Amino acid sequence: MSRRIDLRAAERMEQSRGVLPVRGEVLVSIIDPALVGEEAARAALRPEEEELAARFRFEKDARHWRACRAALRRILGGALGIGPRELVLVSGEFGKPALEAPHQGLHFNLSHCEDLALVALCVDGPVGVDIEAAGRAASLLGCETTFCHPDEIRGLPSEEGRRAAALLEIWTRKEALLKALGTGMSLAPETVSLVEAGPHPRLRPFRVQTLAHPLLTRHIARLATLRESSNLRFDVFQG
Repeated sequence: MSRRIDLRAAERMEQSRGVLPVRGEVLVSIIDPALVGEEAARAALRPEEEELAARFRFEKDARHWRACRAALRRILGGALGIGPRELVLVSGEFGKPALEAPHQGLHFNLSHCEDLALVALCVDGPVGVDIEAAGRAASLLGCETTFCHPDEIRGLPSEEGRRAAALLEIWTRKEALLKALGTGMSLAPETVSLVEAGPHPRLRPFRVQTLAHPLLTRHIARLATLRESSNLRFDVFQG
C-alpha cells in the first residue's frame, strides 16, 4: 500500500477533538510533504520564506522545505483561526521559531526527514520533536564523539547493529530535548549527558516520549516536553 493511501486511510480513523491542544496535552500532526501541493505551499508562505527556499541548491530540497514550512503555517493558523500568511514568526536567541505576541502561549516545533514531517503543539511550555528514518542508524557509526557524551559512549554496546540503534536513540532523544530547550545544537551535544545518573541540569524539567503511530513504523520519533505535558493526541495533516 502506498504512503498516499496509508495517509488517507489513517485520516479516516483519526478522532479529532479540535485543533488546539488542552492543558497537559501535546498535539502531534503527521505530515507527508509529498501531499502538500506546490501551489498551496507557496500560497501559505511569506516572501522572506520564499527567499530562504530559493537558497537551496536543488529544487527538490526547496520543494520539501516549502511543503514542511507551509504545513507548519497552516497547522498554526488553523489552531489560532488565522490565515497562514498572517502569522508572524520570530526567532529566539538560537534561532528557534516562536509565535509573536499575543499568540506566544502556543508552543510548537517542527521536524522533518526525507518522507515525513511532524509538528508538535503544546500550551504548557516549550516542546521539541525529532523524526529520523530508522534506516539512518548505520550512518551514525563512527560519529560517536560528535554528539555523544563520554558517559554515553562508555555504555554503548559493541555489536554493530545494537550500537547503531543505540546511537539513533541518543541522537533523537538529544535532538528533541535541545530543541525543547531552545538551543538546538548550539549547545554542543557531546557536552550533554542523558545518562540517568547525571542528566544535564538544564534538561531536568523535561521528559522524552517515544512517538508510536501506524504511520511511524519505519521511523524513530521522540518528543520532549515539560513533565506536566503527558498526554498525546495525533492528527494526520491533509495536504
